[in-house]
Amino acid sequence: MTLPTTSPTPRRRLHRVWQLLPAQAQKPLRSLLSATGLLPRLQRLVTPGSSDKHGFITLTPETPGALTSSLAHIAQHGPAGDYYEFGLFRGYTFWHAQQTASELGLDQMRFFGCDSFAGLPPPNGIDADTGEFNAGDYACSEAEVRAFLSSRGCDWTKSFLTKGYYDQSLSAELKHRLNPGMVAVALIDCDLYHSTVPVLHFLADRLQDGAILLFDDWNCFGKSDQHGERRAFHEFLAANPGWAITPFLSFGWHGQAFVVHRRMAAIQASLEQTA
Repeated sequence: MTLPTTSPTPRRRLHRVWQLLPAQAQKPLRSLLSATGLLPRLQRLVTPGSSDKHGFITLTPETPGALTSSLAHIAQHGPAGDYYEFGLFRGYTFWHAQQTASELGLDQMRFFGCDSFAGLPPPNGIDADTGEFNAGDYACSEAEVRAFLSSRGCDWTKSFLTKGYYDQSLSAELKHRLNPGMVAVALIDCDLYHSTVPVLHFLADRLQDGAILLFDDWNCFGKSDQHGERRAFHEFLAANPGWAITPFLSFGWHGQAFVVHRRMAAIQASLEQTA
């Protein structure tokens, strides 16, 4: 019996072509697409399932692996603390972090997820007119995210979602109400400078030596230090000189994770290595 065959869709063909490109060819092409503002659109095209309105997916398939490595490092070396995520999209990485933490025995970890659930705010200021992102990108309602998470067994006794744009939602009142713990791992998927600034301000008094911060869009805006998450983090470190950072891992073309250290602890560690 001859089985019927189906031709791959144009989207699948494009994905296959992209995957066949060598890394040395992908890198300059990404830079060109980023400079012209076409990169986010191409990402959506070449990510399998990204057109599925109802799919429980992540648009950045390397991020879950980076979270697994980060949580495994915390499980082995510490410090104990909570998981934070800013920018959930459909909740896949939030769910993945909880599942991984459970498998690693991080039973005391709580999970705090923050999102507008209305997509990105209008890019303004230094990120305006770059074409990299648009208002409303990556929107998914809170009800949809909760349904996705619940259908996959999310433990709501230790999971907390906060709705709103970060300059309004990440308030002192929120800290008082939820009493989140110190940061063990934080995924900062904010895309824009003006979204990342209040996130870092919110985390400032929850950082601890050895915490891991993952920036999902570190290499956007053509890897410019004058835009997006890069600028926000460089400004944060300049305003908080007591903190030093060590690169931990890169993920995909877009992401970078850092371990944060109290500066004196970092200096002491360096001295011990050279002794």
